[in-house]
Amino acid sequence: MITKKTIDRVKKRVLKRFPEFKGIKPKITEKRIKPQDILYKKLSMGAPKQVKKVFSMKFKKRIRTADETEIERILTITLDEAGEIIKITQSR
Repeated sequence: MITKKTIDRVKKRVLKRFPEFKGIKPKITEKRIKPQDILYKKLSMGAPKQVKKVFSMKFKKRIRTADETEIERILTITLDEAGEIIKITQSR
């Protein structure tokens, strides 16, 4: 699992870009990604297969639109094992 210090650092970076998610506690999940066997066969690679850990931080917030419809905004940040941001996705 990633450390609280890493989580706080990532949250600070993300909140600069997405201030509307301030005060929202993210849900953190961990995924293990195995390399694809077919890829190693195609490339004739004899490299050892290693499993990578990827972490996902998901922020959810309900907002009201101009026509008074309530929708859910979702912001997902994907991190590598070192705590570096790989990808940021958001709903519209």
